[in-house]
Amino acid sequence: MSDNQDLEELKQQKEEARGEFQSVVEELEEDHPKVVEGAAAAVGGALGGSASMTALFFGGSVTGLSAAGVTSGLAAAGAWVGGGMVAGVGALAAPVAILAVGGYAIAKRRKNAKLAAALRTAIEKLHGIQERLTANAEYFKEELAEIRAYIDQFEKQIP
Repeated sequence: MSDNQDLEELKQQKEEARGEFQSVVEELEEDHPKVVEGAAAAVGGALGGSASMTALFFGGSVTGLSAAGVTSGLAAAGAWVGGGMVAGVGALAAPVAILAVGGYAIAKRRKNAKLAAALRTAIEKLHGIQERLTANAEYFKEELAEIRAYIDQFEKQIP
């Protein structure tokens, strides 16, 4: 093989590695975890809110959302925790907060597990690219340095 053909093969290998590298990074960037966590918190809050409204509606001696119904519902909820109407506000708000935080925590844990798996997969792919390029390390010096930097960064981000 001539030097010109060797150089063309190296250039082609460089372009293939660059494309693979960019696709690995883009896969990680496509994930939008904040939307999922926010939605989980909203669903948890909505479930807690509906439970609290149901308890308020049916909890007192007067059923409904009239002034008398709300007053008796808050007083009944407050009595569950040893207080009056003001304690009832806290007792009815607690499920909203607990379920919202619980929903967020579950979504965050799942997202972290998926992120860790995606980062490990990306690191494995980058190691594979790195190994192929190492055979001609002098020619691929910049690419290898960039890949090493990304691998280091991804390893730091694994939850």
